Amino acid sequence: QKWRPFCLRFEGVVEDFNYGTLLRLDCRKDYTEENTIFATRIQFFAIEIARNREGCNSVVYSSAREPAAATAEE
Repeated sequence: QKWRPFCLRFEGVVEDFNYGTLLRLDCRKDYTEENTIFATRIQFFAIEIARNREGCNSVVYSSAREPAAATAEE
């Protein structure tokens, strides 16, 4: 109910804004049954943008870069 006015502002602006998608509760962990909820696409975008602005996803970014850097050194 709280998200509905926010989500409706993107109708016609963001394609498929109200389609469902999976969202991680804790962005430092992988997608698991315990760490995943169902959200609308615009909720996913809003939460991920906020996480990026606050640096919350830097842990995921760094962990993904480490294996690539190790492979490049070989």
